[in-house]
Amino acid sequence: MSYVPESSVNIDKRNPHPTMKFRAVIAGWLVATGVAGLLYVAGLALGFSSFDAWNAAGSAKGIGIGTAIWMIITWVAALFLGGMFASWFDGRNDDTMGALHGVTVWGLSVTMTALWLALGLGHSMSGHGGMMGMHADGDNARGSNPSAMAGGGAVAVLDANIAFQLTGREHGGSAPIVAALIANHDDTASALLAADTGTTQASAAQALQRLSPQIGLARAEAKMTADRTAHYLAMMLWIAFISSFLALLAAAIGGSLGASHIHRVYHLRKYPARPTSRLS
Repeated sequence: MSYVPESSVNIDKRNPHPTMKFRAVIAGWLVATGVAGLLYVAGLALGFSSFDAWNAAGSAKGIGIGTAIWMIITWVAALFLGGMFASWFDGRNDDTMGALHGVTVWGLSVTMTALWLALGLGHSMSGHGGMMGMHADGDNARGSNPSAMAGGGAVAVLDANIAFQLTGREHGGSAPIVAALIANHDDTASALLAADTGTTQASAAQALQRLSPQIGLARAEAKMTADRTAHYLAMMLWIAFISSFLALLAAAIGGSLGASHIHRVYHLRKYPARPTSRLS
């Protein structure tokens, strides 16, 4: 075996380190987005197929659990394929750069998903606020209380009873009073009621004292609603965290595997030699 001097080795000094191809990253992200959309449609089809109208509560619970599992599977499968295709589009047999391409595809997917959710929630909240304002203007013009019109629940009943004491006002002002009562600020609630009705604070406190059973039910209902909301919000955040973390690992593994099996895509091909003219 002959020794090759170090000075004779061909080294590209202009770019000694491998670089990332963002065109490959964007292409991998497009593949991941397409796969995710396809799996989401399949999940919706499965959810609607398994829904039982005669057992709505049980079906809703099962669909909720299935949705969480399907979301994790969708993220993992889509980002795994996205990272793998990014490495294939890169076209280099480099496991490290393949994993980095996969991680970058994951980062782009998470960023675009967060941006899409932020824009969607902002548009939904602005539209909901505008419609609520229109309903509030219409109810005030009719001299009615929106919470009382909604009906149902101890909070709505308490709101209706307090609004009944404010009948002489042109615009109902029971919402701040109900909020103060639910927050256990009885003095503030009695002061607001006294200011709205033009009576003394002692009279307002006595009026609210007669509503103590309804106030207790409204507080319990508000606490139960807050606990349920916090529970579901925490569960959604944990699902988002687990799916994102597993998708990160899947994207890195997919990118590394795609780079190590690059020969399956760009395998050696033999082309016929181009004929050359010969001088006779």
